[in-house]
Amino acid sequence: MLIWKLNVSCLILAFGAMGLFPMSTSAQSDCGWNPDFEQDYAIGITDVLAILGVFGAVDNDQDGLWDVNDLCEDMEACNYNANPTEACLYEDALGVCGGGSILPELLIGSWQFSTVEGAVSVGPDPYSNAWYSSPANGLQNAQYDDVYTFHPNGSLTTEYNGSIIDAFSEYAELVYDCSSPAAQFYPSEGTSGEDAIELLSSEGVCECPFIGTNDAGLVYDIVTLNETTLVLHAQGDDADCNAAGLYFTFTFNRITDDTGDTEDGEGYPAADTYEAMTLVWSDEFDGTSLNLDNWTYDLGASGWGNNEWQNYTNSTQNSSVADGYLTITARQEGSSYTSARLKSQGLQSFQYGRMDIRAKLPEGQGIWPAIWMLGDNFTSTGWPACGEIDIMEMIGHQPSTAHGTAHWGSSWNFHQYTGSSITLPNGEKFSEAFHLFSVIWEENQITWLMDDQAYFSIDSAQMNGQPYPFNAQFFFIMNIAVGGNWPGYPDATTEFPQHMVVDCIRVFQ
Repeated sequence: MLIWKLNVSCLILAFGAMGLFPMSTSAQSDCGWNPDFEQDYAIGITDVLAILGVFGAVDNDQDGLWDVNDLCEDMEACNYNANPTEACLYEDALGVCGGGSILPELLIGSWQFSTVEGAVSVGPDPYSNAWYSSPANGLQNAQYDDVYTFHPNGSLTTEYNGSIIDAFSEYAELVYDCSSPAAQFYPSEGTSGEDAIELLSSEGVCECPFIGTNDAGLVYDIVTLNETTLVLHAQGDDADCNAAGLYFTFTFNRITDDTGDTEDGEGYPAADTYEAMTLVWSDEFDGTSLNLDNWTYDLGASGWGNNEWQNYTNSTQNSSVADGYLTITARQEGSSYTSARLKSQGLQSFQYGRMDIRAKLPEGQGIWPAIWMLGDNFTSTGWPACGEIDIMEMIGHQPSTAHGTAHWGSSWNFHQYTGSSITLPNGEKFSEAFHLFSVIWEENQITWLMDDQAYFSIDSAQMNGQPYPFNAQFFFIMNIAVGGNWPGYPDATTEFPQHMVVDCIRVFQ
């Protein structure tokens, strides 16, 4: 470390001799070594470059300055953390001395168009909405299903889910599968001093990249960025990527956290192991599509015995897998609604164990997410004789409360049920962070937990004279219903789309 301090001092002296910054910035004394590489008794550009080489740095643009445009290979040597009184010779993209950030932390994650009024506005001048301002829930599905994910390494994934509204084809919905433009972040270099993002693409600069709409240009000013909301502003362009006289403002909402550490990220973690138990099955949703060895779909719009309004589909607009998450999405389609109901029936079923599901829930009047189980004999005995274990249900106008319930009975006429609920403290909502919903299922007994806190239990002595169906094989179901006898129906306060994001489902025995 002594050699490092002496060399830094000489480096500061060398830069001071060239007038790159005042000598008064140094808090160290002369080490007695003159870094005169050319030995011509003058400090010139060759000397400076040689000194930079000593510290593992390269003057990429050869402008004689060591700045953000240059490469610093030896981060420990370049940082100056040990000597904060020295002038900073290396700053990261956010202006942090010796930092390593590429993107702002708040930008990292996945974003979708907001359903609020004015989520897309267009005008002839910056920030104008004279030509168009979208009504609440007024965009098309091909826009609402687009997902823009900024990763910690600075990369960007644009998932258009197969189609876009093409501004250059009379706003027709067209097939589109570009997904990986490069993104360059520019702190404080936006139109009015905001941070900005520029899109680049190895697939051809004008063929692939865009955010929001495909006539919005390649450079986006970051107008607003917080935990939940991203507002971007861009000048539009034509089909050849030449600047045009129109301006866009886009509003997005965060849908997932993408810090790269889902277990210790926002919310409550899911355990990998439990004492005296073995993980016998799990789905971590690590791929890019639903694992059809684990899941199939219930389809249709039959009301499902509860006078529900949604039509269940197998469209990727209603269920998708990306970035380690399964997302089930309920959407408004004009005057109707679509959603997804996934089940492991005929594929994965279990008798007893601890079932853990880590999920973030939707909210809103008339929204009804559920993670539950039915007996394998459902097709032969029907409901409720097969038994139903509701690991988690929530009604969206009570976004802080989750319910656990059991249903049984030899027939509809003898339907029995019992359950309880648990409420988050301090007004927290299940839509704000991941939580762990669990049952510990043993012979003749089931216990419900939320974030490892037990809140309800049932045993075979509580059947009210009806058979106990819970000592058999059961399969999983996950869905978002829209409307129904219990939650009621959407109203003007309900925003769409709504998402249930599932991080993992694990079975221990």
